[in-house]
Amino acid sequence: MIICSHITKINFTVFERGRFIMTTAMYDFLAPVTGKCVPIDALHSDLLGDKVLGEGVSILATEDTVVAPCDCIISRVSESNRSVTFLDTAHNLEVLLEVSTESAQVAFDLQVHVGEAVKAGTPLFSCNVTEIRAHGGRVDVACIVTNLPTEDVRVSCGDVVRGETRILSYECAC
Repeated sequence: MIICSHITKINFTVFERGRFIMTTAMYDFLAPVTGKCVPIDALHSDLLGDKVLGEGVSILATEDTVVAPCDCIISRVSESNRSVTFLDTAHNLEVLLEVSTESAQVAFDLQVHVGEAVKAGTPLFSCNVTEIRAHGGRVDVACIVTNLPTEDVRVSCGDVVRGETRILSYECAC
C-alpha cells in the first residue's frame, strides 16, 4: 500500500508520576511518481519556486502516471488537467500536485474529479513521459504542502521511487 503521510517517529513527554501529557509525531510524505527529486526552487522561479503556496519539491518524472500518495479527497483540478489539490483528511493537510512540461502541446489524461474520495495508489493523471524525453523535454511534478508554515516542512532530494521514498516530512503535536 502506498501511503502519503505515515508516522515514522513518536516522542512522548511524561510527568514524573508517569502521566502522559504530550506526543509529537513525524509524518513522512512519499513520492507520488518515480524520478529525481530536487528542491522546488531549483526548477521554478514563479509562485512555486518563491514558496508563496508552501514548501515542496519537484520530481523529474521517469514514469507516466502520478498517483494519489494517500487516501484523500480531491478538492481542486485545474482546467488544463495538469494539477490536482487534495486533502489528506486523516492529517488535516492540503497538498498540491502540479505537472509541468516544456511543451504546451502535451496531452494529459486526468483520471479523477473534484469531490472524489480516492485510495492511495489511485492514478490521478498521466502523460507520455518517454515521448517527451525522446524529444529533449522533461516532465516535472511539483508536490507542495499548502497549509503548513514553510519552516515546518523538511525536504529530501535524490532519486525517488513512487510509494517508497520520503520527499517531505514534518513534525507536529498530537
